[in-house]
Amino acid sequence: MCRLVSEGELRTRAILETPVDTVDDSGALVRAWQPVASVWASVSPKRGAEVFVAGEQESVLTSEVVVRWRPEVASPMRFRIGARALLIRAAFDPDGRRRFLVCACEEFSA
Repeated sequence: MCRLVSEGELRTRAILETPVDTVDDSGALVRAWQPVASVWASVSPKRGAEVFVAGEQESVLTSEVVVRWRPEVASPMRFRIGARALLIRAAFDPDGRRRFLVCACEEFSA
């Protein structure tokens, strides 16, 4: 469950990025990330876990990211905070007033 924040708690600068899929010369799909906007956010870690992806063990950190309401934010976009990339899994308006947007995000590391 999320707690509504005040504007003063949005202290972390994040870049909202959207995926852009293209095909390279050999026909392989290549995903690049294009910046959409620079936003202020509140980032709260919620849970960490170890998972196996393609036979490799990885850490996954689940976080809640709160930003001012933006209609275009949805999965599979992500937030870039420095070297961190937080993939958006779900986004919702917690009180229906279009003031804030709460995003459930995952961050993977080897």
